[in-house]
Amino acid sequence: MRLIVDVRTREEYVMDHVKGALNIPLFDLEYYLDFLEGKGVSLYCSSGRRSRIAAGYLKEKGIDASVIPLEELAEYEREGKDIICFLNYLSVKPGVEEEFEEMVEELCRITVKMPGFLGSKIFRTSTVSYGGTGLRGEYQDIEIKPTKYIMLTYWTSKEAHEGFHKRQVIQDGFMEMMKYISVMPFEEYGEIIR
Repeated sequence: MRLIVDVRTREEYVMDHVKGALNIPLFDLEYYLDFLEGKGVSLYCSSGRRSRIAAGYLKEKGIDASVIPLEELAEYEREGKDIICFLNYLSVKPGVEEEFEEMVEELCRITVKMPGFLGSKIFRTSTVSYGGTGLRGEYQDIEIKPTKYIMLTYWTSKEAHEGFHKRQVIQDGFMEMMKYISVMPFEEYGEIIR
C-alpha cells in the first residue's frame, strides 16, 4: 500500500482533497524525509506541476515516489470543507511592539478554542522590497514606522468568524489592543484561490 500525499498548501487541502490523503506541502517535504523513507508515495496537486517537482525531489533522496495522473485523480473519492480567510491590517505605535505582540499571542491562545477557527498567521513588516514595488534606488533596508502587521485568520464560515467577534473575552481583548494601535485597524474578508 502506498501513501497518498497532497503537496498543495494547507488551505487548498482543507478545501478539497483525496479522502485519506496526507498533506505535506511541496516546500515542507524536506522535514518529512525520515517519515517517508522506506514507504511508497503517490503524489498529487491541482495541475501536476508541484507533484512532479516533489516526485523528482523525493527520488533524489531515495524515496519511491510517483505522480498520480490527473485523469486518474478524478476517480478518487474527495472530501473537504469550507475555509475562508480574514485579513487584519494593523499599525502599532513605535516602542510598544513587544507588548503588542505579547497581547496578540494571548488572543491567539484564546482563539484556538473558538468554534469554526482553523488557524492563523501573523506577519510583521520588516522593510520594503525595491524589486516588488518598482522603486528606484539602491537596494537597502528601509525602516517601517509605525510597524505594520498583517494577521490572517482562517474560519469555516463567515458566521463562525462573526460569532468570534461577539464573544466578550474577544471584545475586551480588542479594546485592550487599541492602546497600541497608531492607525485605525481594518479587516477584509478573502476567498482563498490557492
